[in-house]
Parts: sequence; structure tokens; C-alpha cells
Amino acid sequence: MLALAYWQIAFCWLVLPELIMSDSVAAPADCEAPPARLRHMKDGRTFAFDASANAWRLVSEAASESGEPEVQLALPWSQFHAAFDGDFKIAGTPLNLGGDGSRRHQDQQQHGDTGSSIWDGAIALAKVLESNPWLVQGREVLELGAGRGLAGLSAALLGAKRTILTDLPYCLEALEEASNLTRPGGGYPGPVEIAALDWANPTHFLDSRPDFHFEVILAADVVWLIELVELLASALRALAVRRPAAEVLVVHQTRASSVEVAFLQAMDDQRFELVWELRGGSAEPVPALGVAWDKDFIPDSRINLWCFRLREAPDA
Repeated sequence: MLALAYWQIAFCWLVLPELIMSDSVAAPADCEAPPARLRHMKDGRTFAFDASANAWRLVSEAASESGEPEVQLALPWSQFHAAFDGDFKIAGTPLNLGGDGSRRHQDQQQHGDTGSSIWDGAIALAKVLESNPWLVQGREVLELGAGRGLAGLSAALLGAKRTILTDLPYCLEALEEASNLTRPGGGYPGPVEIAALDWANPTHFLDSRPDFHFEVILAADVVWLIELVELLASALRALAVRRPAAEVLVVHQTRASSVEVAFLQAMDDQRFELVWELRGGSAEPVPALGVAWDKDFIPDSRINLWCFRLREAPDA
């Protein structure tokens, strides 16, 4: 009997969730359901993971304008696999990004604390930079929502003149660890800095660095919730105004088409123009520029890389 009880517990907690994901089996009547995976938002809303639909559904009282529950699609799999313990290299240097210990307790998280994860978009962007180092070489680079620093550290390894990796405070310790593990003692071609930058208040970051006139802004897979779209676009505007000719490289993985449409519209509203676009699912380079995905890291059609620039100089 004891062995049977142990088997039932193991089935409920380890095997059952995987089977439910494929809708192939019903739960035994004597199994207790595993606890719901919840994601709490800063605005008080709560989403629960619906395994049958592979989506996060709004379960708090708030609702979308249509009156239907809000849904954010989860990604069914990773396209690229790397442990980042020395197996992934940029310009011959292994990137060791440490662990994901920056994820906080669930009731303290902001938007799921996704900064502790490494997403396919960041991997694809890092390899694009490696294949086209002129995008960052000799230039001052700022990364927004750096997470564990894959894109920004890649830019630093490729010869950026100066690199600042930014994110919310809970990510900074992991960023410092990744920078030190990848190049102990900070042996990058140019200085690498770690700093907090809240999209809701970019002026605090800017006022503390009046001498930093970044030429490239990187944002790798950072906007996946509709509530973050306006914040990101307005923060990019505030940053780009410092140097209107700066290029903004955004790699985006579509989870909900409404978010992608809203982001492109928000960038247009903030007076950005789309200079060029590299679409996933194709090995074709950007015409006249030659920018292309790395042949071993071509993402599917869910991922696009966009280059934006301010459409006009800001008013004096």
C-alpha cells in the first residue's frame, strides 16, 4: 500500500501535468490536482496557466475591452538550446551566464520575472551581431531589459566602444555574475556597466549618465504583454532623443498578434520609422545591407528583427 501511495503522488505531480498538456489522459479520481501556475501583475491582475490551451488566462476581476478573458499565448518550445555554461560562443568566447537565481518568490514577481530566463530572440540577435559586427563595433551600446545579458555581452565581446546593460533591480546581480563569468576581471574590448533602468522613469537613468550618447539600443524579446507596449515605446523615445541618429534594434517573438500590432503602432506614434526588417523563417538577407540570420540560428516566422530610428529630430 505504501508503494502504491508513493506511485500515486509521483504520477500526480510529475507525470500528470505532461499528459494533461497533450490532452491524452484524464486524471485519476484519487489524485489531487497540482497547484495552479499563477502570474501576478503589478496592476493587481492575476493570470493562471491553462495547459489545455497552452496559454495564460486572466482570472482576476479585470477583463479586456471586449469583455472576454484576456489570453497571452505561452511558447510551446524553445527553438534554440544552449546551457550557457561554455557551450555557446560569440567571437570565439564562451558565454557563461550563470544560473537563473534572480527569479523571486511568486508574490514578489513583476510580470513573471521573465528577466531570469533566456529567450530565443536574444540568442538569434546575438548571432546576428556576430555575423554583422559592424552593427555594434566601435559604438556605444545600451541594452534594455537585458535579463541575463546575452545580447549586450555579445555586443561587448564584438568590440562595442562602451556597453551598458540595464534592467530592473532584481536582475542586476545576475547581470554582474554573467559579465564576470564570461570575462573575469572585465576583460572586454570596451567598458561594460550594469545599471537599473525602469521604463516608467528613464530620465532617472539618463540624468545619472549625461556623458553617455549611445549609438545603438538593443531590446531582445522584451515586450510580450500589452500593458508593457506603451511603456517600452515611450522609454525608447526618451532614450533616442538623447541621440536622434541612434539605431534601435528590437528582436520580437510573437506570442499574441495584438501585442505585435500595438507595439509597431506605438513606435510609429513615438515618431520612429522602421528602417529595415529581418523576418524569421528565411535565410534571405536585408537588401542592400546584407544583414542576415546566422545559418545555424535561423528562427521560425514568429521572430522578427526590426531596426528603428527616430523619424525626425526632436523639437528644440
